[in-house]
Amino acid sequence: MHYLFVLLALGALLIVHELGHLVAARLLGVRVPRFTVGFGPPLLSFRLGGTQFVLGAVPLGASANLQGMNPHRAAEEDTSGFGTLGPLKRMAIILAGPLANYAVALGLLFALYSSGTHVVVPLTVGTVLPGSEAARAQLLPGDKLVAVAGKPLESWSDFVARVADGVGGPLELSVERHGEPRKVTVRPRADERGAGRIGVSQQYVFRTHTPGEAFTQSLVHTGRVASEALSTLVAMVRGPEVAGKAGPGAMMRQESSDVASSTASGADALVRALVAASVALAMLTMVPVPGLDGGRVLLLAIEAVSGRRIPPRVETVAQTAGFLFLSIGIVATAGAEIRRALPSREEPPAPAVLDAGVVAVASPTPVAPKPAAVAPVIPDAGTPAAAVVPRGQDAGTALSAAVKPDAGTAVSVTAQPDAGTSVQPARVVTPSPP
Repeated sequence: MHYLFVLLALGALLIVHELGHLVAARLLGVRVPRFTVGFGPPLLSFRLGGTQFVLGAVPLGASANLQGMNPHRAAEEDTSGFGTLGPLKRMAIILAGPLANYAVALGLLFALYSSGTHVVVPLTVGTVLPGSEAARAQLLPGDKLVAVAGKPLESWSDFVARVADGVGGPLELSVERHGEPRKVTVRPRADERGAGRIGVSQQYVFRTHTPGEAFTQSLVHTGRVASEALSTLVAMVRGPEVAGKAGPGAMMRQESSDVASSTASGADALVRALVAASVALAMLTMVPVPGLDGGRVLLLAIEAVSGRRIPPRVETVAQTAGFLFLSIGIVATAGAEIRRALPSREEPPAPAVLDAGVVAVASPTPVAPKPAAVAPVIPDAGTPAAAVVPRGQDAGTALSAAVKPDAGTAVSVTAQPDAGTSVQPARVVTPSPP
């Protein structure tokens, strides 16, 4: 369900992103012949303001076809193309996409805070799941988190990251309860994606804000999400396995699940998740890698400083290399998410304890054949014992076992032979007392 929501949210936000490019281009006099929503065979097409709008069969993503955007197809006599503008105006058109995503996030938050919403209480426990590690450690709602393993906490996301990395081992938490310092020890459990969890969520309280407060809170909220998105980008650069624990999908899931578990409405959680996705998309597209808006802005900045236009061939090679780099990163990150979503392989069975000091271990490795032998039995004094070998034992099958039972325990060893070979049954041995 989370992955379906991520796809739909990113599809809608990509449409907003491309609409930002379209509006800025039209305001600066650049023609936009075609705007496509989704991909695949066209289902709906109409013309509006000189632009042909097309809806594809799969409504995920969008693209705005700006006149003169491709330097190899830009005609020199065209006076309404992208390439005829100066570097600063072209930079404004490129930046309009990420700014549209940020403006949508800001508008959603302003409406949310104005109408009333649950606001976060920094680094404070809101709910504790019964039977969880936090419940065993006697954490309570209202406890303020101060440090993890002696290192001070900066934010709730910092706390989540440290718990996620502490799977299986003891983790000391420093908390304040009614102003009194306490220390508790928890052992984070791995969830289905391998990240550590202790069963707590952040505390939220319901508040209605004035327009001024709502705008201020919206700026603070988007700044916090932007900081988390930047941390996610750094994690993605470090490798797909790290990104799997702190990828865009994980950030959206955390943003929505924390609010949902704190008695917020479904609409509240939905808006917050959309805000997180919108800000993350704006940050991602501004990475200075060719193929993204940030890469184009970097090339235009070089052009503005040098005063010389970058050759079309150099620009094309840079954009192609950046696109390949992004494709590899997306595939690697998606693969890490899918691997974490799949059930893990079963652990090998643990040794079964039959009696005090006696352990039976099943080994999948075949045992080299040995001459047939009867299992010697060494019982305690006065203990009857028997070694029984049924008929049909293969002559090349190894039968060897040494069992030392407790006093008064009858022991029998039974071998399951192959069919077709008979072996004489072993006689019963009754030892004399010492």
